[in-house]
Amino acid sequence: MKEKIVYLIHTEYHLLLSINDILQKYSDTSKFEVQVLLKQSSKSTRLKQDLDLNFLPFTYKIINFNIDLNSKLTFSEKEVLEELLENKLSVFIFFQEQDPISIILINKYVENKTKIYLYQDGLKPYVINGMKFSLGMVLYNIKQNQWIKKNGYSVKNYFSFLICKRYGYLRGIDKLFLSFPNAYTNWNNLPIEPISTKFTDSFKTIIKQVFHWDSSLLCEKEGVIFFMNQPMNDDGSFEVSVLKKLKLKYPKNLIYIKNHPLTSKVKLEKYKELDNIIIINSKIPAELFISELKNSIILSICSTATFINNEDCKFYWIDQIMEDNNVERLKRYNLINPTPHVITVKSVNDIVF
Repeated sequence: MKEKIVYLIHTEYHLLLSINDILQKYSDTSKFEVQVLLKQSSKSTRLKQDLDLNFLPFTYKIINFNIDLNSKLTFSEKEVLEELLENKLSVFIFFQEQDPISIILINKYVENKTKIYLYQDGLKPYVINGMKFSLGMVLYNIKQNQWIKKNGYSVKNYFSFLICKRYGYLRGIDKLFLSFPNAYTNWNNLPIEPISTKFTDSFKTIIKQVFHWDSSLLCEKEGVIFFMNQPMNDDGSFEVSVLKKLKLKYPKNLIYIKNHPLTSKVKLEKYKELDNIIIINSKIPAELFISELKNSIILSICSTATFINNEDCKFYWIDQIMEDNNVERLKRYNLINPTPHVITVKSVNDIVF
């Protein structure tokens, strides 16, 4: 009998990691039956672009949930959830612990002896254990548990609000999967397996087909400055300050700005202060763009797209540059750079080709 493996994903980053994982471990369709659940919402544009997944060794299903903790699930949402709960799985893989749908599924799957694997969701594993107390996170966790109960599902840990700021806190998790296990504080001694994602030529070909790669998005691939923004709830002035200084330092080098799918309109307006730059508005993962570059600077505040190394380029985080740094979110936790290849700089002068 085939082992059934299900991935529940929310973002393009999750999809990238899932495809890599499936190709490495579960591509033998004679042994494994793999399904990827693409979780969409009318409140978000994530995973709504045209994707080509039919040639890969798994099936996929789009599920729609518009979660509002002030309202119950709709009849159609409840039907979809009940169908998922009936699954008999060998392994359930998820990425977000603060997702109530994941929690409901895990609580049921654990009863059926399903193995539960939590896969890395960006920078969270490396910063969340060092976060300062967050009243908002605690209140959200309490409200989330109440919402789960109101919808008729069991809550396994009413006191999860006491530890919800930690990573891997949900009951039932069997293993964590991380890109940099040595940089993670394993506070509850869960087994950890490393994630290995390499953009080989064959993997790049697959990902380009999945996301319908458009080479015109990256006309110049050598000697460029490639900056990736992030949804930090800031006004973008810090980023613009850094990029202006880089423009003065390297006037002949093209600067790309790769917009995050959640980039605010405030930031987009701020970028208009910059001359002779190219802004990339695409939901294609930044990792694919990075893999195409040569002899270039890869730059961000602290984007996890830099977890993918390209040995032909130099990588920098600018979160420790203090001049004009008004990003309040950076003060909420002790930011850890878990990578061996990304340099955290304290001055624009330290950013070199």
